[in-house]
Amino acid sequence: MTAGESPRALSEWASKRLLGAGLPTPRELRTGSPEQAVRFAGTIDGPVVAKASGVAHKSDAGLVRLGLDASGLSRCWAELAGAGDGTVVVAEQLSGELELIVGGSRDPGFGELITVGLGGVAAEVFDDVAVLLAPPEPGELERALSRLRAAPLLNGYRGLPVLDVGRLALIVDVVARLLRDDPDVVEIDCNPVLVRRGRPIVLDALVVKR
Repeated sequence: MTAGESPRALSEWASKRLLGAGLPTPRELRTGSPEQAVRFAGTIDGPVVAKASGVAHKSDAGLVRLGLDASGLSRCWAELAGAGDGTVVVAEQLSGELELIVGGSRDPGFGELITVGLGGVAAEVFDDVAVLLAPPEPGELERALSRLRAAPLLNGYRGLPVLDVGRLALIVDVVARLLRDDPDVVEIDCNPVLVRRGRPIVLDALVVKR
């Protein structure tokens, strides 16, 4: 990065592609026309989500539309495309038990760090996260999760499915690997990571590069 140049946030689509195929995500497609969006939505059994592409904080800006069928998708496509980079990400709409966050960053003193904890809106409200050196040592992720205030929710509280920690570890490994392999990456934010039937899946991701 040259003097005076600021870090740049990649789009959700570009961020997920950079993180790689090992990242568990919903079925989704970046669409270049309402017709393409409707065709893709027709391959999904159930409602879809439409998101403006190229906007860092889409939900805060009102640029995420939920529960869409083909007609609803057609009506909102142009508005979402015009608010972003001209494309719209269409994804299957999923629900789950809770939302987590998996992040990565660089610290001048400690080096590469991983953040894991409650995600979504809860990330700002409760600030319930743990920070680990990247990559975590064997067993370190499990110990970090056990220290969270939300730990009971991850361990079958009142009949909730138990978190698949191995699958979460795969997401952590993907984030740690990108930090290690690309020195231009300064921050990674996978949020929310939806826990669905105990299995985490990355709904949104943001990579910041210098």
